[in-house]
Formats: sequence, structure tokens, C-alpha cells
Amino acid sequence: MVTYKKVDSITPVVEFIVERIINSLHVGKQVLWIVAGGSGIKVSVAVSKLLYDKDLRLLTVTLTDERFGPVGHPDSNWQQLRQAGFDLPGASLVPVLEEGEDFALATEKFNDNLRGLIRNADYRLGFFGIGADGHTAGILPNSPAVTATDYATGYDGGRYQRITMTPTAIRKLDEAVVYTVGQEKWPVIDAFDGDVPLATQSAQALKQVPKLTICNDRKGDIV
Repeated sequence: MVTYKKVDSITPVVEFIVERIINSLHVGKQVLWIVAGGSGIKVSVAVSKLLYDKDLRLLTVTLTDERFGPVGHPDSNWQQLRQAGFDLPGASLVPVLEEGEDFALATEKFNDNLRGLIRNADYRLGFFGIGADGHTAGILPNSPAVTATDYATGYDGGRYQRITMTPTAIRKLDEAVVYTVGQEKWPVIDAFDGDVPLATQSAQALKQVPKLTICNDRKGDIV
């Protein structure tokens, strides 16, 4: 089920995600929160600040995708999150990159980690952005990630070697929240009401999640 919420700031997005996580933690669920980089970083950091003093022992956090390189390299989604102030004491934080791993090993390990995290969680929440080209996570249009059958895959995306969760993993989520704003993205938002091939717009994979909320500046109830 797709729900559109029209927003003019990140505040309602942050509050929505915090509510989902806290409600699940309060009833003793193991929560997996998968977070995006890019424009989603400011949302995730704001969420972390509201969760900071909560009991987070049942919360695990990992990435939707990562740009391969040495641990802490400046283009790393995880590094950018941490530098922006993302901190969740008590939670289990699972980065994609670790010291001494090459591209193949890092990809294989993320695939194994993601499969296990999804399997062991009681509630699986993904937070995604959507690009003007229709991509989500690190699944670029017409890339090998579109048709990958594992939970994660790696490929040469041109500017970066990318490691990303796949449509296979996205389908395993219980709920997904999207934050995407800007007129250049309106055609992509409108396309969610149609039937667009994944190869063209990988974000279409999000429609297979049972609960999908798209927070945007195009349409929906104003919050």
C-alpha cells in the first residue's frame, strides 16, 4: 500500500520514523532500521538525536548502500552519516566497509550480514531516497543490481564501485519510508501510479513493500 504525504520540511518525516521505531521497541521487537545516504542523511541524523536517550538495545542499523573505498573515505555514506552526528548509543551499528576487505569480500560480507539481519528482525524498516533518474539505494537504472538475486550486490557504477541492497532484499522489508523533494523528481513520483520497469526506475521495487510512505513535495495529504 502506497501512502503519499506532502511535506515542506524534514520534521514530519523524522517524527514518523521515530514513532515507528519507538512503538516497535516498546513491545520488545528486534528492530532493523536500514538507512540511506545522500539527502537522507539529515533525516537519519535528526532521528538519531530523538532516539539518543532511549533504550536501543533491540535496535540494529545498517545502510541501504555504500560507496566502496578505504574505511572512512570522504565519499562513504557511513562516514558522512557519522560526521553529520549520527549516533545511537546502545544500538548495534553495522557498517558495510571494514578494514582489510577488498571489493568482492566487502560485497559478500554485506550480503551475508543483510540476509541475517533481515531474518532475525521482528520489524524491518527501510528509509530511502529517490533520485531524479528513478534510482533508489545504490540500484542505478539498467545496472546489474536491478536483476541481482542475492540480498546485496556490488558493481562498477562509474564514479564509484557500489555495494547495495537489491530489490530482493527490499521485498523482505515490513515497511519503507521515502523522503524525496524537488521538481526534478516529480515525474518519478507520478510514475509510482503506473507500471514502470525496474530497469528504468529501480524505485518501483519499493511498491512491493507492504507499507510504503512517500514523503514528498508533489502530492498527498499535507503534514
